[in-house]
Formats: sequence, structure tokens, C-alpha cells
Amino acid sequence: MTLETDLKRALRRQPPPAGFAGRVLERIDAEAQMARIGPPSGHRWWRAAAASVTLAAVLGGYTTHKVLEYRRGMHAKAQVVAAIRIAGEKVRYAQEQVRDIGSHH
Repeated sequence: MTLETDLKRALRRQPPPAGFAGRVLERIDAEAQMARIGPPSGHRWWRAAAASVTLAAVLGGYTTHKVLEYRRGMHAKAQVVAAIRIAGEKVRYAQEQVRDIGSHH
């Protein structure tokens, strides 16, 4: 037997087995119905849990970012207030020196 003869025999036209078309249509209907219904409820639970964990992680990260940003802002504010206080003390000292110089002449 040659390859050509084997291929012709394997690829020759044959009538489908009895009930073949009915089985194909039933399977198409069953798959379409499963697509409309969706996955089993157990899969939905895992998806909801995964979404909840993801949301909690994102919100936790955002909250942490905001808290750190607030703390940095408060630290910067404290530094500015201290700088203004020191500058005010220096200005008062300079004014006193100027008054002292003016009162001696």
C-alpha cells in the first residue's frame, strides 16, 4: 500500500452515523445554555472574594499614601512655623540693637 492509497481510503466520503446531526444540535444547545447561565456559583464566590481582596489592597495602599502625605505636610508646616518664630526673634533682636544704637547718639 502506498501513502496515496492510504490517504484516499482515509479521506473518502462516508455517511455520518445515525443520530449524528441530532447529537451535534443538542450539544450546541447545551453549550449555548451554559453560556447564558454562566459559570457555577462556586466560581462566582471566588471571583467576588478575589475582587474584595483586590479592592481592599488598593484602598489600603491609597489610604497609606494619604496618611504619609498628611504627615509630611504636618512636618513641613512645623518646620515653617519654627523658621518664622526664629526669624521673628532675629528681627526683634535687630530692632533692639538699632534702638540701642539710636539711643546712644
